[in-house]
Amino acid sequence: MKKETKLKKLLGNRFMISCLAVFFALGTANAQVTTVSGVVKDLSGETIIGASVTIKGTAAGTVTDVNGIFKLDVPATGKVLVISYVGMTKQEMAITGNILNITLASSDNRLDELVVIGFGTVKKRDLTGSIVSIKEEDMVKTPRSNPLEAIQGQVPGLDITRSSGQAGAGVNLRIRGNRSITGNNDPLFIIDGMQGGSYENLNPNDIASIEVLKDASSTAIYGSQGANGVVLITTKKGVSGKPIVTYDGYFGVNGYVNYPKPRLGNDYLAFRREANRAIGKWSTPADDKNLFSVSSEYDALVAGQWVDWVDLLMQNGTEQSHNISIKSGNEHLSSYTSIGYFNEKGVVKNDVASKYTLRSNVDYTVSKYVKAGINSQLTYWDVDSRDGNALQKAATRLPLGVPYDENGNINIYPAGTSSYLSPLADERTSTSAINNTKRLNASAIAFLEIKPFKDLVFRSNFGTTFNFVRQGQFFDESSLSQEIVKYSKTSVSNSNSRFMNWDNILTYSKNIDKHSFKVTGLTSYTDKVAESFSEGGVKQLLASQTFYNLGSTDATSRIIGSSYTGERTLSFGGRLEYNYDGKYYLTASNRWDGSSMLSADNKWSAFPSLALAWRISDESFLKDNAAINNLKLRLSYGVAGNSGIGAYGTQSVIVNQNMGFGETAAPSYVFSNLLGNEKVGWENSATTNIGIDFSLLKSRINLTVDAYNTITSDVLLKRTIPSSLGATQIWQNIGETQSRGLEILLNTVNIQKNDFKWTSIFSFSTNHEEITSLIDGQDIITDERNALMIGHPINSYYTFVKEGIWQTSEADEAAKYSFGGKIFKPGDIKVKNLKDEAGKENVIDANNDRTYVGDATPKWIAGFMNSFSYKGFDLNVFLYARWGQTIDAEYLGAYSPDGELNSAASLNYWTPENPSNDFPRPTAGKKLYDYAGYQALNFVDGSFFKIKTISLGYTLPKKLTSKLMLSKLRVYTTGNNLFTFANNPLIRDYDPERGGSMQSPLTRQWVTGINIEF
Repeated sequence: MKKETKLKKLLGNRFMISCLAVFFALGTANAQVTTVSGVVKDLSGETIIGASVTIKGTAAGTVTDVNGIFKLDVPATGKVLVISYVGMTKQEMAITGNILNITLASSDNRLDELVVIGFGTVKKRDLTGSIVSIKEEDMVKTPRSNPLEAIQGQVPGLDITRSSGQAGAGVNLRIRGNRSITGNNDPLFIIDGMQGGSYENLNPNDIASIEVLKDASSTAIYGSQGANGVVLITTKKGVSGKPIVTYDGYFGVNGYVNYPKPRLGNDYLAFRREANRAIGKWSTPADDKNLFSVSSEYDALVAGQWVDWVDLLMQNGTEQSHNISIKSGNEHLSSYTSIGYFNEKGVVKNDVASKYTLRSNVDYTVSKYVKAGINSQLTYWDVDSRDGNALQKAATRLPLGVPYDENGNINIYPAGTSSYLSPLADERTSTSAINNTKRLNASAIAFLEIKPFKDLVFRSNFGTTFNFVRQGQFFDESSLSQEIVKYSKTSVSNSNSRFMNWDNILTYSKNIDKHSFKVTGLTSYTDKVAESFSEGGVKQLLASQTFYNLGSTDATSRIIGSSYTGERTLSFGGRLEYNYDGKYYLTASNRWDGSSMLSADNKWSAFPSLALAWRISDESFLKDNAAINNLKLRLSYGVAGNSGIGAYGTQSVIVNQNMGFGETAAPSYVFSNLLGNEKVGWENSATTNIGIDFSLLKSRINLTVDAYNTITSDVLLKRTIPSSLGATQIWQNIGETQSRGLEILLNTVNIQKNDFKWTSIFSFSTNHEEITSLIDGQDIITDERNALMIGHPINSYYTFVKEGIWQTSEADEAAKYSFGGKIFKPGDIKVKNLKDEAGKENVIDANNDRTYVGDATPKWIAGFMNSFSYKGFDLNVFLYARWGQTIDAEYLGAYSPDGELNSAASLNYWTPENPSNDFPRPTAGKKLYDYAGYQALNFVDGSFFKIKTISLGYTLPKKLTSKLMLSKLRVYTTGNNLFTFANNPLIRDYDPERGGSMQSPLTRQWVTGINIEF
């Protein structure tokens, strides 16, 4: 009993001692935490909202409120606060009391900014490659639905053009021109460290920065996938402190299209009269009835029933965007969440695109040794597309008839049943013509980062993307697409793809005296699978069922198809970054890539690079120079690759072919049209880059110049072969291309005062690309638009040269020349005679008189952005020019010399009384292809200059927004694609950025928006 009592007493004492220990420990802990508060201002004394205040060496921190005030609990180990804000110099302040007053100075020196590179980051001052970084504040100046369009003209060497004016359309991208003939020339996109994503699925408001990697030193760490340049997109993260809620939205109008007006009234009638006068069928207005073979068309003429089909087809569309985001976090967990909605209605009815986005980025700091996180996004598209030929048909149809009946319904045949189908036919009912696409994209990338000790970091990224697409189409018997066959057509296609990317990166950094080392090793694995299923038929019983009852189509017409494609890559890479004393830099890397798309003997290839840099401004003879802030020379060389062919391109594949014996069907199997070639290897692009970075006058003038030369060898081409070989095509490495150019980027702070600031960004790039060799040293000409010619770019045009129109005074000279046995006469196209055929003088023919007439590659591109701010007002003006390219102007080739179809009113045609040199004399009964050299009419100079964007905004004063319980409120109005000036008068009514197509012209937009931060 005594022992038991003593034991209880002892345990009781220990329990009390433990409680006291915990109590004192808690008290001590509480005593060790100090609450620090303060206010952050700029040099003018204005408080700064949203400035970041963190404890140095930790993730703990907060942001200033609407009054610029912060409050933060600081442990005893916290000695220094780090205060930062965009556009301000970061400041560190020792904690000397409980109340601190902090003043931040403006900073125009961006050399200490972190720039995202392949599998890491680096300070801008330490870059050795050619990389341009665009931050969030540079992108929001021009609100866009497409994030890449927002940086058009700001990155030299990156050519961005809008692909079309269709609702939800994307952009065309090229970095330093084209290298591959048939391979993909698009750059590689890395979104938050993962491949396989699409920038079109991103919400532009979610983007924190875009880095464009251009030279081989920068891209070589991505091996074959970086052959065409790399675009790194980083999305926003959460922040420590009080949650920040933002709303960004705008609404506006699309329209005011630069599109050629069709001929109407006397203009059209004169054109038709001239065509018939040329064959003696018309001499006076009394002969007008002879102009029309369809009596109802002549009746419409007499009744004055003129119709501008282009005007009736077009409308002013709308565009709107709404986005809400929340940023929050603490010392362990930070998150960024956003939801977005975008809707665009095009300039023709039933052209509508809607996009819904949901993003969640979460980072968790487990300890100072371990971090983890996941970035995820869902994007849903719902797109209704109009028949791409609708506008072309509206521009060329007879401008006579009655478009609507007395009830306002569309007349299918406006000029009688024997005449033409109405260009508005697809708008008759909701089921007349349907082309609906729904796309769902889901992507996620998770990472785990382990830092076992100070200088070593291991990071594993695992990402996956899923795409699901359903396209349903239904066109009834009276729709534009079915006007020839006059029966309905319906189809459905479903496709899905799965992409997986797993990267493991080990990074070791070490500083020893003046030596700085960083070594990166990595493995990368990708796996892509794509599946598709489609079926369709004709003569569906009920139009109201659209594409939801394929079983009611004609059984004999049904077509079913399916496909499967699998691709895999495995890569190993390493990079060494070294600098001595911050003055002498070396970056060396190598990557070994294996691709399933090539045969076993050619599957693997290595892609090395080396870059050197010399920071001259840190040398003793320049270090104290007050005018020069930065002067650095860069030199790099590297090799990138491109597998260049699709999956299974090296294999001969057997396909099914249906046959029959009498009335009995019999399946059979034959080789596909593609003959396998296991000797096919990688395309290799070797690039040399020389660059200079130069900053003056406290970084008020910042200049970057790069010159490069890229030689791509073993270029791949799918060649045509004799059918006697059992196939018609084969992949081969057949040639070499070269691309060389110069790039200039100039950033200046022109004026900076207390209330007024003016900054400019000027970018200029010129690129010359050419095919330097082809197999057997011979050009490969398929047609006018597909010509591979040594000494010229890949996208070149090959046809006759138009020197004008033969004039009446040149009748005798014209008669000396012939084409296809017919002599030339006044009013015909004057085709340049390049050389005689086998000694026959003055004979013009396709074999000897066609030549290079231009290419789609511009000689130079320039962008000029000017930003002005005065107190709360901001004004941004962006000018853009694309010069020296040739476009295939379809509406010029739509000239109808027989006078029956319509054409653009601006086309100046030849008559004896109007000696034009633009277009040949109209002649009834002749089509355009009946004129020798007609192909040359399409290809014209497409150079243009644009006042691309003007944006005016106003930010309410902080004193007012604080009363509204807001951190920031800005309203703005933006005009986009405002004025276009074409160099060639033939396309003065057309926006050549579109590239010459008559479909979906580019539009102007005026939007009004608001940015709110809570």
